[in-house]
Amino acid sequence: MAWQVVEGISSARLLAERPDAKPNPTVELAQTLADGTPIRVVWSWLELEKIAKLVTVYFPHQRKRK
Repeated sequence: MAWQVVEGISSARLLAERPDAKPNPTVELAQTLADGTPIRVVWSWLELEKIAKLVTVYFPHQRKRK
């Protein structure tokens, strides 16, 4: 759920800053959901609106199917 991602920002760990990303600067964060599941979150800064936009959430330890 999106609320878990937003709620987890305060305890997130910064993995990468991409100030030159196009079309907007982005950051990638390591976060943990309420149930303890680790996730990676990418946020983009929208300068005109002065808000951060959630770009994507993914699970870093999911196995790929063969």
